[in-house]
Amino acid sequence: MIEGNFTIEEAQQLAGILNAGALPVELEEIYSNSVGASLGERAMEQAIYAGFIGIALIFAYMLFYYRFMGIVAVITLSVYIYIVLVVFNWMNAVLTLPGIAALILGVGMAVDANIITYERIKDELRSGKSMMSAFRAGSRRSLSTILDANITTILAASVLFYFGTSAVQGFAVMLIVSILTSFLTAVFGSRLLLGLWVNSRILDGKPRMFGVKESEIGEL
Repeated sequence: MIEGNFTIEEAQQLAGILNAGALPVELEEIYSNSVGASLGERAMEQAIYAGFIGIALIFAYMLFYYRFMGIVAVITLSVYIYIVLVVFNWMNAVLTLPGIAALILGVGMAVDANIITYERIKDELRSGKSMMSAFRAGSRRSLSTILDANITTILAASVLFYFGTSAVQGFAVMLIVSILTSFLTAVFGSRLLLGLWVNSRILDGKPRMFGVKESEIGEL
């Protein structure tokens, strides 16, 4: 029944519109699929699990290949991850899948900074320099390369934040925070911790602690 201030013509027109949506056809369900909130939760758990595996493999590689310097890298990388999560919590940000991806990418950037520095130090040791001289020369020569890599990545992340949507912007913010934190921990923190051991003279005459064999010294 149609009630209200309608004329006969308006009521008939309205009745025709309502009847137009009534399809006298029976539908047979062939296939249906329901997607609940558990899918996103499962994806988040899998991403975190994959992140733990990736970070564990990185730690194992650094310990195996760089020996004592690998221990320093594992410590500074652990501090880096903790600081990034603290900063992200301070920002009241939600750790989404893009955020986790940016965090893992930041770990890669931090490891890359450590590897560049450690390889420089190993090259200096192979050339016959003392532990102290190799540490100072390797740290100095690797700094410009690390700076270039971090600055270019920050520029790319800034462009993503400016032109991207919400998910892309979240990835960009997390990436910038990760890079800045990794620069502080992987560069300054790692050099400070390693420098304390080198200055103590405990590692003098022990190139194997840095992954350098005695037979390799003097090859460069």
